[in-house]
Amino acid sequence: MDRRDFFKYSATGIVGLSLLGRLGETSAEACKRDRYSVVILGDTHYDAPDPELYHAGYTDPNPAREANHRKEFVRNGQMWSGRSRNLVKRAACLVDDDTRYVFQMGDLIQGDTADAATHKRFLDDAMNLFKTEVAPDLPFVTVAGNHDLRGNDDAVATKAYIEYMAPRMSKELGQEIIGPNFLFRSGPDAFVVINFTKPDVPAIEALLEQARGSRHVFVVVHSPVFPYDDAKYFWWFLLGNRKDSKADARRRMRKLLASLNAIVLCGHTHTTEFLDWRGDGGRITQMTMSSVWRTDEQATYTELASGAKEYGTLLFKENPDLETEANRALFDEYRAGIRQYSMSEAAGSYKLTVDGSRVWVDFYAGDSARVSKRFRLR
Repeated sequence: MDRRDFFKYSATGIVGLSLLGRLGETSAEACKRDRYSVVILGDTHYDAPDPELYHAGYTDPNPAREANHRKEFVRNGQMWSGRSRNLVKRAACLVDDDTRYVFQMGDLIQGDTADAATHKRFLDDAMNLFKTEVAPDLPFVTVAGNHDLRGNDDAVATKAYIEYMAPRMSKELGQEIIGPNFLFRSGPDAFVVINFTKPDVPAIEALLEQARGSRHVFVVVHSPVFPYDDAKYFWWFLLGNRKDSKADARRRMRKLLASLNAIVLCGHTHTTEFLDWRGDGGRITQMTMSSVWRTDEQATYTELASGAKEYGTLLFKENPDLETEANRALFDEYRAGIRQYSMSEAAGSYKLTVDGSRVWVDFYAGDSARVSKRFRLR
């Protein structure tokens, strides 16, 4: 380097240092701007100890189903008289200077209401509680769960949900939202929120295409996109059903998600489950989260299954009659692409951190003060 080059490059360096000085920002601080976090609650099934507060007049044409739902009212009342309150307080402590949002993964409320007015009041009470207790100054984002749309007449409950939640999400995110499927952005990242109960496939596909080209594409959905290890409900995932009659649609959706290297954030199963899958020319990473803290044991992270070979095996052990050729084929279709898998019944709160190309989730079982498990998503 000759003397002229030395002064040229030195002057450039001085200008750069001067600019940093004027902005009052170090290199470390500049990098930190690319890092942010999201505090997440899984299913919460918010409810009152007194079932009459939200469930007065509730009936179901199927007596056995109604009896089961009423057992859930008792479960929820017990949770929200103690454990759930402590869990929410723990989640609030996860909020820090780089936290941009608080998410809830659907089944915000128990549902099972008699009319639209009660359903909206139920939703409003839940939203206001979480907003106040966790982070009053941050957007609180929720996704439609099956319980959020459930009542004496599910159509009435669904209409009430959309009428309440669309303007509420519009206010939380500062953009117009007109239904249960929507997209919002955080810097170079896209978050696609979708309703799984009666999925509007063309609308969902259009939103996902809008997200293409983003650094990270996060899909926020109540249900998993992979079949899950439960003898009663293994078929109840996005575009899944008992007869697998939507197989073509679910494979097309899987291919689209893989092409986006999507990170799926979901709930529904009342488990903490991590699944990293490669196939269809891309990658899907799924983090399933639960805040339904029913028992003392769920405050400890203990894996019930781990590794691709154990994916989709517990349901057959629980009910050997389910081990049919069709059911084995369903799980085998996904098992081949699994790179990482683990499942636990632990419940708690979660913190998603995005730091450039790196993404991870810290899980806090129950109201644990320390990280119970770190999941590296990217």
